[in-house]
Amino acid sequence: MKIVVFTDTHANLPALKALAREIKREGYDAAFHTGDAVGIGPWPSGTVELLGEIPRLTLLTGNHDAWMCAGPPKGSARWLEEHYAWMSGQISRKHITAAAAWPYLAEYEFEGVRSAFVHYALKPCGRQVSLPISEHITSDLDALLGRHSSLLVFHGHRHKASDLKGNVRYVNPGSLGCWHTPAARYAIVRFHKGKASIQHKAVPYDEAELLEGFAARKVPDHKRILSSYFAR
Repeated sequence: MKIVVFTDTHANLPALKALAREIKREGYDAAFHTGDAVGIGPWPSGTVELLGEIPRLTLLTGNHDAWMCAGPPKGSARWLEEHYAWMSGQISRKHITAAAAWPYLAEYEFEGVRSAFVHYALKPCGRQVSLPISEHITSDLDALLGRHSSLLVFHGHRHKASDLKGNVRYVNPGSLGCWHTPAARYAIVRFHKGKASIQHKAVPYDEAELLEGFAARKVPDHKRILSSYFAR
């Protein structure tokens, strides 16, 4: 059994296109995106559309996906409010309806290995991602143990890739679309007879297309976004 796990596409369509081509070439049995399809990047609608076209892909909800559906939290930074005001003119009711149906947590068993997929720690209601991003990844995610029974958990939220041991194993493939180099990062996981082998991979994408997209699509405060999230 071979699966693809990726996360935090953040409306970076060139990165998602590069991934889609690569995994089609490589082949896989199932794929999982652990949240934040949108937010930050220039192509929210195109990203949701393409994610919906990738075969055998399960989509999880991240905080930015929830904000696309219901708006950012009250008292958010001005740039974030402006970003979601801009996004409201980029997406359709179809996109919101699709994202609203994505689960916050999912569990599957592959070759005897029970695995969970989630964006990050959840609030007690189980339908909101805990904020802000914490440095205490394992303890944050250990708090989810009553909500799943897996020994292997794939997540995102923090854009840096990681593979950590708390009460169970927590694997973050790293943000696909929001990083300081133009490389779409993901993980290939192979399951066989009760064991999982994880390979972190990356495929390059067109950085010029990304930069042009921010300007051409008039993303508010895009210079700040590029400096903060892409080191450009």
